[in-house]
Amino acid sequence: MGVEVAFYSPVEVTFPFDERAVFEAPFTLERRELIEAVKEGLKPVKEKFETMVVCGMGGSSLGAKTINAFAGAFNETPRRLVFLDNLDPTFVRQTLEGLDWKRTAFCFVSKSGTTLETVVFLNLVLDGLKRRGLKPSEHLLFVGDRGKNFERMARALEAPFFEIPAEVDGRFSVLTSTGLVPAHFVDFDVDELWEGAKEALRPRGPESPALRLAQFKVDHYLAGRNVSVMFAYGNFVYTFAFWYSQLWAESLGKDGKGQTPLKALGTVDQHSLVQLFMDGPDDKVYQFVKVGEVHYDLTLPPEVLIHDYVAGKKVSEVFDALYAGTKEALLRKGRPLVELLIDRYSAFNLGYLFMLYMLATVAAAQVLGVNPFGQPGVELGKKLAKEKLSNP
Repeated sequence: MGVEVAFYSPVEVTFPFDERAVFEAPFTLERRELIEAVKEGLKPVKEKFETMVVCGMGGSSLGAKTINAFAGAFNETPRRLVFLDNLDPTFVRQTLEGLDWKRTAFCFVSKSGTTLETVVFLNLVLDGLKRRGLKPSEHLLFVGDRGKNFERMARALEAPFFEIPAEVDGRFSVLTSTGLVPAHFVDFDVDELWEGAKEALRPRGPESPALRLAQFKVDHYLAGRNVSVMFAYGNFVYTFAFWYSQLWAESLGKDGKGQTPLKALGTVDQHSLVQLFMDGPDDKVYQFVKVGEVHYDLTLPPEVLIHDYVAGKKVSEVFDALYAGTKEALLRKGRPLVELLIDRYSAFNLGYLFMLYMLATVAAAQVLGVNPFGQPGVELGKKLAKEKLSNP
């Protein structure tokens, strides 16, 4: 198995988890037809286009963005993904103007088909296609719930539609068409992704890494550690921390409860956050994530300037030493830490990570007594934005 989870302080599963509710949460891994529909539906898209622009917000984008970043370390494909996932006006304009529209497909992702930002992207793209004399039916794809706006839009435009099962919440949807469509477009192995996720479902009871992770984090939360740090060592695994942050924050931040996620990139943030981690308040629990395999490495020359002890060392050796030094320093300080060591970049290992954290999130929600699904706290802001736009 490619992911090793190590706890550096005692953890014993003692909370009365409802294991059935955790391990049978709606993750849809039994619905093999989702993968087959994606493979079949994308055949003409992959033949015709070299770029796919994924237009979606939050859970409609972060999973695919994580897949794309993780795959950057090992995956080879002639196609690429671009993400429209923020309404910053300059970013939107630069993204759209930087495309070869004839060679670009646009994938719109929203369970409801009403997400304001995604609707703005859709209308901009439709206008751009019209001005260029291009057919929407050939350039657009829609991903959403059946019976809602995007399925109706796809039917009206004669464009492909891919289903997100209605029972799957958006931030838990990475293993559905939300993640599968962009992943398959860039030849990421979606079958292997699912196999890794299934592997995370198999260990149950006190030895389940997912339940132990939930127990570990909730124990420290209840002890006053209100911040959950994910220290990702490596540019290609760092985006996973963004996906995790939404999952943990939106699922648990309810009824006055919740543990604030904080992202860190190694080794960069050793020079910005570690001072706080070491000598600041002991209000954090730490997750260190690192991939062992190195695809491309460089070796320093036998004679170097300034630091003689790095002469002849590989860049990976220096990187590993900095990782180990920071981890050991935090442990000596008595900080609670869990380490996730991934043997290599692969679709299997990423599927395992996705499922591990989805399970841990559902389990933690049980202990805290909150519903991990839905996000009622964001609705007021949406309502006020609509009022401002409707009554300028």
